[in-house]
Amino acid sequence: MSQAPSRPAQQKTMRNLRMFSGLYLLGYVTCHLLNLCLGVLSVDAMDAARPYLSGIWTNGAASYVTLTMLLLHYFVGLWSIYQRPSISGTAQDLVQALSGLTVLPLLATHAIGVSMLQQSGVLVDYVLINRIFWLSNPGIGLTQVILLSVVWVHGCAGLFMWLRAKLAAAGYLPYLYPLAVAVPVLALIGFAQAGRIVLAEGAGPELIRDPAFVAPIPFGLIKTVTNWVIWVSAGLAVLVLAARGLRNWMAQNVRVTVTTQDIGRIAPLTGQSLLDGFRRADQPHANLCSGRGRCGTCAVRILDVAGNPPPPASALEQMTLDRINKGDDVRLACQLPLEHGTELTVARVFPPDFAFDSTPAAKPRHDTDEVPA
Repeated sequence: MSQAPSRPAQQKTMRNLRMFSGLYLLGYVTCHLLNLCLGVLSVDAMDAARPYLSGIWTNGAASYVTLTMLLLHYFVGLWSIYQRPSISGTAQDLVQALSGLTVLPLLATHAIGVSMLQQSGVLVDYVLINRIFWLSNPGIGLTQVILLSVVWVHGCAGLFMWLRAKLAAAGYLPYLYPLAVAVPVLALIGFAQAGRIVLAEGAGPELIRDPAFVAPIPFGLIKTVTNWVIWVSAGLAVLVLAARGLRNWMAQNVRVTVTTQDIGRIAPLTGQSLLDGFRRADQPHANLCSGRGRCGTCAVRILDVAGNPPPPASALEQMTLDRINKGDDVRLACQLPLEHGTELTVARVFPPDFAFDSTPAAKPRHDTDEVPA
C-alpha cells in the first residue's frame, strides 16, 4: 500500500493533539486567573473558590492529566516549529510560536512548586501562597506574574488564530477580544490586592510555617528542580531551532521560479511553501489561519507548470479545497511545497486584503473565481 496518506494522517493527528492539549491548558490557566480575580474581595474568597477553579486541575488524578497535557503540548509544539518551513509571518505568528517555547518551563515551575510543597506536608492555600509570593520569596511571585502573562498571550493567540479561520466565528470574535484583556488585568489586580492585605498585616516569614507541617518548606530543593526543568526545556528549544536552521541552510542552495499575474516573478527557496515565497518577497498574501491550511484564503490558481510538477494535495489540503470549491486547478499556497526544478505560474484566487464579513452567514467580501490579468 502507498505510504502517501501517512504524512497527512500524521499532520492531522499532531494538529489535533496540539489543539486539544492547548485548549485544556488554556482552561487551566483561565481558571487560575479567575481564582486570582477574587483577591479583589479577600484572600478568603480566593480560598473558598479554589476547589472549584484551581483545584479541579491539580487534585488527585487530575494533576497527572494536567502534567501529561503540558508535556504533550510542549513536545508537539516543538515538532510543529521544526516542521514549519518558516516561522516568519505576522507579529502574532511570531509571538504565538516563540512564546510556546516558554510554556513548559513557566508552567512547570508552578506545578513543581505546588507539588513539592504538598509532598512536604504543607497545606497549600492562598493564604500560604500570598505570604510566600509577597513576603518570603517575592522573586517567585514575580515569576508567576510573568508565567501568567506569557502563557495567557500564547493561549489566546493560538485560540484566535484557530477561530478567525472559521466563518461562523466572525460574529462573536469581537466580544472575545475584550475578555482576553480583562481577565488577566483583573487577575493581576486581585493578586496585588491580596498582596496588599498580606503586607498590611506585617506578617513575617515565620508565619508561613505551622507546627502541623511534616517538614519545613523546601525552597532550596524547589529552586534546584525548577532550574533543571528550565535549563533542559531551554536546551531542547535551542536544539530544535538549531536543527531548523541547519535544515534550511542545506535547502537554500536552489531557488524555485514562480511567476504571478499581479506581482511578477518571485524566487522562493526549496523546502519552502508558496506562502513562504510570498513572505520572502515581502508580498502580502491572504492567510487568515496563518498558513495552517484551514481557511482557504491563501488559495492560488495554477495557470502553468514547467519542470517538476508539485506534489498532489494532501488529505488535509483537499478538505479545505473541497470546501471553498474554486476548481481543480486551485491549490493552497501554505500547503504547496516547492522543490528543485519546479516552475509555476499562478494567480491569486483572493486578493491580499481578503477578509470575511462580520455576519456568520455572509459571503466573502472578495469572492471571485477569476483574477484580472
